[in-house]
Amino acid sequence: MMKNKLAAIIPAALLAMSLAACGTSTTGAPAEKPAAETAGIEEEVQQGATTEVTVPAASETTAAAVESASETATETAAAAETAAASATVAAAAEETVQYMNEEMVLSVPARYNDLLIIDTFSNDQDGILFNVSEKASVEAAQAQGEDQEGAGWLFSIGTTDESTVHDKLCEDMSGEDVFARKEDGTYYIKYHPTDVRLVRENYENIDEDMEQWGELNEWAATVPDTFVEENAGLIPEKHSNTSLDMYFARIAYRNDKNYTLASLEHGVWGPADVDPAPHLEKLNGITFKYADDEEAPDGEYVVFTVPEENVRYDFFFAEPGQNYVREVRDFDGEEYEILYKADVPEGSPTLNEIMNEWYLDVVNNGGEAIDAH
Repeated sequence: MMKNKLAAIIPAALLAMSLAACGTSTTGAPAEKPAAETAGIEEEVQQGATTEVTVPAASETTAAAVESASETATETAAAAETAAASATVAAAAEETVQYMNEEMVLSVPARYNDLLIIDTFSNDQDGILFNVSEKASVEAAQAQGEDQEGAGWLFSIGTTDESTVHDKLCEDMSGEDVFARKEDGTYYIKYHPTDVRLVRENYENIDEDMEQWGELNEWAATVPDTFVEENAGLIPEKHSNTSLDMYFARIAYRNDKNYTLASLEHGVWGPADVDPAPHLEKLNGITFKYADDEEAPDGEYVVFTVPEENVRYDFFFAEPGQNYVREVRDFDGEEYEILYKADVPEGSPTLNEIMNEWYLDVVNNGGEAIDAH
């Protein structure tokens, strides 16, 4: 037990505040290994082939333009607008510090660099390239003399292969976001915690530093997009991890045929020997998000059912509901509903079109009629 010290145990109210500041973080570490590596570190450590490079901010020319515009702002309203616009550009072009691991780069805003511990790893058994933790939390945990494994951990960037990604997509991926791949089959994952890793010696210090902690987490949420932009050869990937995503992944990657498709027109059909791959490929790039604050669409729908799980998914026909899906799950005879909305890439068929084509393929090309009229 800690004596007269307070660390990662945060009161519920503060925990809720911190989680809100963390944005959409949902998840847990690959094996707590990256966080464990930071324990006992009092200074920033870079392991392996690491290079730190400071990237300049806005040019002196831009800065001079801003100053000049400010000095003449009283002459005309147009000059004032020019000054404001130039200031915005200068602020956006802030300094960054770049950490290199072989050919890959992780950029950190210079204003955060001294607040962080950035570790890099060479030939890590878990594929970790970069691990990022908040320095003050690591130091507070060390000062308390407690086993604060993972203190201050914000995220890690790692790699894995396609087969491993397919396995992961079939299960709960809390704490793991696949965000990019290369043509050679290497996939990039951001690992992040599912709990709050802020550590301080007392609640007052937690209160004081909560805003800073929130800012670091907001930056962490932007890292995948920046990482893709700054590293050549990376192709963006997007995956959600709802129950529906997992069922589709099991059909695609584990040949799971424990499902049925149905509509009022043709009744209930099992897949039998029908290949789902052409239809599941059209779902690539489609992600799902909760839409429980919206009304479920009206009208007919294609029903995807997983009988052994006592769950079904209704894919609506009519506009504007063609990219909505309703999950209906049975618990002890009572039905519970969740509404999702699909984020469909521009130019792609609607979610219902994909599901209806799949259903008609099953009906017309070798499926098994279970309850056809």
